[in-house]
Amino acid sequence: MARSRPNRDEEHIEGGRRGYRPARVMWVLVVGLLIALMLNATELENEAKSKPYGRNRDVWVAIWKPFAVVSHALYIDRPRAWFDDAIGRGDSGSLFELPPAEAGETPASGATETSTTGPKGTKTPAATPTPSKPKQLVRTPSAADPLRVWVGGDSMSKILGEALVRQATESGVMKPVQDSQLSSGLTRPDFFDWPGHLNDLVKANPPNEVFVVMFGANDAQGIKTPDGKIFQSTDDPGWAPEYRRRVAGTMDLLKADDRLVIWVGQPIMESPVLSAKMAMLNEIYREEAAKRPWVRYFDLWPLFVNASGGYDPYIADDDGTVKLMRNPDGVHLIRDGGEKAARHIMELIKKEAQIP
Repeated sequence: MARSRPNRDEEHIEGGRRGYRPARVMWVLVVGLLIALMLNATELENEAKSKPYGRNRDVWVAIWKPFAVVSHALYIDRPRAWFDDAIGRGDSGSLFELPPAEAGETPASGATETSTTGPKGTKTPAATPTPSKPKQLVRTPSAADPLRVWVGGDSMSKILGEALVRQATESGVMKPVQDSQLSSGLTRPDFFDWPGHLNDLVKANPPNEVFVVMFGANDAQGIKTPDGKIFQSTDDPGWAPEYRRRVAGTMDLLKADDRLVIWVGQPIMESPVLSAKMAMLNEIYREEAAKRPWVRYFDLWPLFVNASGGYDPYIADDDGTVKLMRNPDGVHLIRDGGEKAARHIMELIKKEAQIP
């Protein structure tokens, strides 16, 4: 008896069913995930490296590194690299090396006592020189030639920067730009290389004449020295010297004739532990700024404490009105807080530039 052949409709149905077998679908998904992983292996490795120093970071770096090596060897990571370069997120793979910190300088307006050698070797006090008028760091701008102001730093500079940009623009004699990078700071240049970024900015033409910088909120974590030593806690003996080196080097990097650098300190935080760490960093900023005539340290702390000197999200504004100024996270400013901080920084800029 002759065997009947299935009709075309039956063949189509059977073929469709065979095309959607679970095993085949699973393999398609696995291959797709593997391709996606290889395309992004380098980025995954970089994200692992940006984690806080410790065992968890080491484990994830060890997991992603082999994939990144294979991806790079087979040129699979090139499309992602081209895309990042196209949108300005490219990474050269090397970090900018900060210049050695300059020796501390005495303030230009300070008078020092000297002595001269008199008869028979006796020393007679010399006349105390009259303090000279401090050099004006930045020029007095006009509407036709506005002062070029840059404001940026970590996430704390975002709300403050937005307010400062608005107020500076409204002044009519300033041309501001903002450059805030969330989760960044000076501790982890492998996440965002601020010294390298600032080194590019200072080469811009025309150059920025005022730099308003703010770091610290993300910096109380493990830090790595140039020789490879890691200090996990701000309490470790080597942590503060390495962080101070970076602060001093960044201040020196921004030095230029006719330029003012305003280094903004961190405000009080809701967490007493975090507040203590921010106070320690602020002291480093204050001390290093005092050694450099081109840097002015601006202390936010007094602007955001209550009458007893403690943390309070509701703070009196400059007109005496009590307003909510802090984010519920107990760290960041909200709009009214940013406006208040920006007004005081604007006063400092106007004073230094002798703007009426």
